[in-house]
Amino acid sequence: MYWSQLSNIFQVWSLKVGMFVMAQTTPSPTVSPSPKPSTSPSAADVELLKSQIQFLQDINTRLNNSFGSFVSAMNVSLVAIGIILGVAGAISVYLFDKSLKQARLIIRNEVERRMKVMVEETVGEEVDNLKNVLEREKVIGTINVDYFLPLQKSILTEDYPEEFQLLNGRGFNKVNPLDDSKINKISGDVVVLDLVNYPLVTDEEKNNLPEDQIAQLIQTRVAEHLKKFTKKLPYRSVLVVYIRPGKQRINAIDELSQKVKYYSSANTPVSLMGVVVDSAYVAYSWKQ
Repeated sequence: MYWSQLSNIFQVWSLKVGMFVMAQTTPSPTVSPSPKPSTSPSAADVELLKSQIQFLQDINTRLNNSFGSFVSAMNVSLVAIGIILGVAGAISVYLFDKSLKQARLIIRNEVERRMKVMVEETVGEEVDNLKNVLEREKVIGTINVDYFLPLQKSILTEDYPEEFQLLNGRGFNKVNPLDDSKINKISGDVVVLDLVNYPLVTDEEKNNLPEDQIAQLIQTRVAEHLKKFTKKLPYRSVLVVYIRPGKQRINAIDELSQKVKYYSSANTPVSLMGVVVDSAYVAYSWKQ
């Protein structure tokens, strides 16, 4: 609409300028010289001059008015264009801000979804591991352990060696301390024969006998204890022999497979704990 007004005004202004140029180039009427020259203008000349001046003044006024209208229209057009650009910019900013918010929301939702999946997987694995641990501990809690120390004289439970105390706190259903006088009461799912805290060789023998004779004494006495012990061992009990033979290998332990179905040996407190726990799983499966 503003461009149409500008076009009309420009056409009017061009027309008036053309009329002005034509008026300037049109010859004015002249009076034929009289035979007698005169130094003062005639009345007709004065009137013609006045009419031309008035015409030029009117043309100038109309040109000024037309140019003022043209400038006003241009100002209005510029204001309108500025408003349009401002509105367009505001819309663009709004749409950009809205798009940015939507992008942030999409990214946040995707991150939350991935984190949820990762947490669920991790928690699921940990729960499975915890279930497995609890199942294993549940097995331990059903197993009875007999701890046999072949002493001729009975001792108090608190006087039993540290290995017994460690097993007693491991979580087994029950850990029974037994000595030689209670050999007939062996009934545990796992039975430990402690030949570490029992002196297979006396101090006098260690001081007076050569190493080869001491080694032979250990072989003989371990065989005697195992022979006596296995006769009292229930068929479905798992045997663990706790012994420190040094550099030699105990033949009687190698021959246990002929007398005992499941057995093992240990030579340190740590290995004893592990072997007894593993034997508990064997005993549990054996009972099923």
